[in-house]
Amino acid sequence: MNSTRTSVKVRDRRGRAITISAKQILFFEGWSNYSRIFLNKQTSFVSSYTLKEQQEYHPSFWRISRSYLVNPEHIVHMDLHDMHNSWVELSDSTRLPVSRRRVKSIVLLAKFFTSPLSQVAE
Repeated sequence: MNSTRTSVKVRDRRGRAITISAKQILFFEGWSNYSRIFLNKQTSFVSSYTLKEQQEYHPSFWRISRSYLVNPEHIVHMDLHDMHNSWVELSDSTRLPVSRRRVKSIVLLAKFFTSPLSQVAE
């Protein structure tokens, strides 16, 4: 399962197949044996892949907690200074929590990521 995917195929509410570019995806949210794909606050799709499988298919996305896999290209602000209250803000103003055990790895990733983040607080 080491193949990187540049798009995701999902079905809309009417059952039609839709191809979504990975660049459009803001984040994935884990739901037991499924995952939800968020394009913005109003648009989401359900996928039959787990979050772990999504992470294998999209290795450039950052796992910020047990429940969230985030596209770093959509991160506009990060507050990582408090291990117990860290979060990332996405381009649609969604704030997602960063788990305590992942804060250090996210700080390291942010230092090497070339996209201009408006502010990274450590």
